[in-house]
Amino acid sequence: MKYETSAGGVIAARKNGRLQVLLIQDKTGKWTFPKGLIEKGENLSQTAIREIGEEVGIKHLKLLARLTPIKYLYKWEGKLVAKTVYYYLFRNGGTEKLAPQREEGILQVRWVPWEKVTEVVGYPKTNLVVLQEVQQKLLKLKLLVNKKP
Repeated sequence: MKYETSAGGVIAARKNGRLQVLLIQDKTGKWTFPKGLIEKGENLSQTAIREIGEEVGIKHLKLLARLTPIKYLYKWEGKLVAKTVYYYLFRNGGTEKLAPQREEGILQVRWVPWEKVTEVVGYPKTNLVVLQEVQQKLLKLKLLVNKKP
């Protein structure tokens, strides 16, 4: 079995008075969070910031919290891969121009209102768990007033 470690982020912004989350549409057509493999010499948060910049074009991020790592298995080229993803919660102004990294298979990037994000996001076994933790962090930081994602 092959093992992979990635880092990425959930980016929140207040746009038009509403809390929104940035999602990418991956090559399978599912909406998820930007993430990528760690490069030599990087720590996890550096990887998350670099990958977000590369995959969506956002450079101005404020780190709010580290989230619980997510682990899952998937098949790639007929081989089983055990993957661990270290996500971070970031805040952004929401005004930077979004630019999907098409050469990495990112089809689209968009801001999704907080109350709609659970309807849009793919990979529910992992991403809904991430969003539940994000909700708790946002409530604690007083960035979210309603509990319903």
